[in-house]
Amino acid sequence: MSRGRSDEDTVKLKVQYNKDGVQTFFRVKRSIKLQKLMEAFCKKRSLDPKSMQFTFDGVGLEKNKTPEELLLNFVQLGMEDGDEIDALELVDGA
Repeated sequence: MSRGRSDEDTVKLKVQYNKDGVQTFFRVKRSIKLQKLMEAFCKKRSLDPKSMQFTFDGVGLEKNKTPEELLLNFVQLGMEDGDEIDALELVDGA
């Protein structure tokens, strides 16, 4: 029995930062909370997670959801393995 992750257990996602357009690629378990992906992205890019919002097709993503839940929720939007999540840095209005 293989110990590696099967493609069925994981999803490939790319996160694009709105400030510079650079894409960061992740392969995550479908069952892991998106908060882990968001924190990993922010750590890799030296960003404050509190100043970020993550979206798919303009719809805000909930950090307590898993990729599997999102794939099910966004079927009507057409979210698929390999799709892009946008990382938007929030601007302080003050």
